[in-house]
Amino acid sequence: MDGLTLQFTPFLMPIIGAAIVLSLLAAYAARRIQTAPGSDVFFVLLLLSAWWCYTYALELITTDPAIMLFWVKLEWISIALLPVAWLFFALTYAGYSHRVNLSAVTLLSVVPAVMIILAWTTPAHSLLYANPGVRDAGNFIVFDTQRGPAFYVHVVYSYMLVAIATVLVIGVWLRSGGPQRQLALVMATGAILPIFGNLVYQIGLAADLPIYIDLTVPTFALSAVLFAWGWFRLHLFDLVPELGEPMTETARIDPAQVAQTTQERSLNLISLGLSVLFFLALVPILTLLLRGQSSTRPLAVAYILLYLFLLSVTIWRDGAYIVRAVGLTAVYLGLTLLDLRVSGLSPVVGLYLLAFCAFAAVLLPPRLTILMIVVGIVGLVAVAPAESPPFQQDIYSLVYLLLSLTMTAGMLIIALVATRRDIRTLLRFSRNLAQVLEVERKQLELRVAERTRALETSATISRQLSTILDQSRLVNEVVRQLRDALAYYHVHIYLWDEAVNALRMVGGTGEAGQAMLVMGHTLLPDQGLVGRAFTTNQPVIVPDVNTDAGWLPNRLLPDTRSELAVPITYGEQVLGVLDAQDNEVGGLGAEDSQLLQTIAGQLAVALRNARLVTQIQQEAEQAALINAINRKIAQTTDIDGAMRTAITELSRALEARETGIRLEIDGSNGYDH
Repeated sequence: MDGLTLQFTPFLMPIIGAAIVLSLLAAYAARRIQTAPGSDVFFVLLLLSAWWCYTYALELITTDPAIMLFWVKLEWISIALLPVAWLFFALTYAGYSHRVNLSAVTLLSVVPAVMIILAWTTPAHSLLYANPGVRDAGNFIVFDTQRGPAFYVHVVYSYMLVAIATVLVIGVWLRSGGPQRQLALVMATGAILPIFGNLVYQIGLAADLPIYIDLTVPTFALSAVLFAWGWFRLHLFDLVPELGEPMTETARIDPAQVAQTTQERSLNLISLGLSVLFFLALVPILTLLLRGQSSTRPLAVAYILLYLFLLSVTIWRDGAYIVRAVGLTAVYLGLTLLDLRVSGLSPVVGLYLLAFCAFAAVLLPPRLTILMIVVGIVGLVAVAPAESPPFQQDIYSLVYLLLSLTMTAGMLIIALVATRRDIRTLLRFSRNLAQVLEVERKQLELRVAERTRALETSATISRQLSTILDQSRLVNEVVRQLRDALAYYHVHIYLWDEAVNALRMVGGTGEAGQAMLVMGHTLLPDQGLVGRAFTTNQPVIVPDVNTDAGWLPNRLLPDTRSELAVPITYGEQVLGVLDAQDNEVGGLGAEDSQLLQTIAGQLAVALRNARLVTQIQQEAEQAALINAINRKIAQTTDIDGAMRTAITELSRALEARETGIRLEIDGSNGYDH
């Protein structure tokens, strides 16, 4: 390896990718510990898996035997404890969380603790590893050793714990149903994968097959992802919400907020896509750098640091938008300058420079865009380009070129597509909102028209009530006006009749109303909705008469579906009830009640006035009659004539068949006729 202490292999990238994914899932699990019981055990499982991936990646990048053994010793922290954590996780998932206690943890951790001690005391003994060293696998240097007896004890113990955990998870799958069964199948698949990966690796070692990495590590990482899916019910839209509905539709459209939302969505999608593509691009670029001239090898660290910076921008979604947007454009500027330093004025540099300018213009405010472009110009002037080497026609150069094209043009297309989706959603929402507003406008106009008609009806009835003094004419005019103006199915009025102690119908609309008038229709105070309104002196609204046990059906009104009874009250005295009926369920409501209460109040005053006028007219007629009789009596000259005149006039006035006058004078009877 030309004296290098570090090496690079494409196999390294899947391990690092798995470590990053496991770290993110561990952070997610840590936030859910308080809300999701059992997440603490899952957090430990993810943490140990991530630790194994990181230390194994360091082992792969190392060529020095002593340093490689050091990384292997660190790996044993996870190798020994992972089966225990896996068993406890399976117990928790299967519903046996009460089994996860300090005593069980201590007991099951004895063998792993011994294995960790044996690993850290190697090579002082050969119980775990004998003659640890390295060997050249052709493409890169790998760790090579002979397994001691303790290693096989660990294999048996680990397989036993993993087998128990797998049986528990499969048991959950077998006894579950519906969506829970599907999630349990995902968990069971995740439990089987590491066993399969480790078996393939062990068989490959025994058969001396060209398997250069431990397949248990990446399969463990894949299992952790599956566990996260089954444990937290994770879906793609939970992890990447920008792939779902472009915008949240609200009742109010704020153009500034819409623009900000679109920019944030574009930033999130671009940073996420760039993180994935940049990670894939690290394989060819690091291979080219580490295999190239020694002067360019330190730039591999710069590429890794730039990727970590991009990853922080991607993960930090709660951060300030401007800071993250500047960070993303800075990543493209960094790629431009690094490629300029590595490959000179190549097409890839032009692509990155174009993407830098485009995203600065799209994601940043105008002043900040100008500032970033100035910074870019300064960087281009300060960084000396490498002499343009001839195009290297190998697979790594081709892959990096294609990935660079995707990282630039592809991300620009994603930004445009995201913006287009938001605009289409906004237009669709605007159309829907316009339709809703049009419907509401028409409904409002209808309500205003109905309210206007009701007010006009009330005013018309009020004017007519003030001019009509005949009670019969009064009630007939009211019911007619209400039916014609408000299109009620039926309207009638009941007045209290003291002679029969009942409510007598005195006016009604249509043939049914006339028929009930002819029959002398009456209701007792405890009958029907009319009686309830009279007794309680409160309006009674029944939107659906079939649901009210107190409703009294009328065979003359078969289509009644809703009813409104309003008491006619003058002061504290209830004079009667104004009753309206409709042929639609819910056809009568609060607005109708308010209108009829107003009319009922006016009607009560008019009825009171009509009765007073009738009473005054009767009293005046009686007084006139008495005066006329007195005058005729005064014109007579004797008592007999006066008596005859009085008898005649009284018989005529009272329409009596017989009239008599009895006088008592000193105990004697007078005339009797």
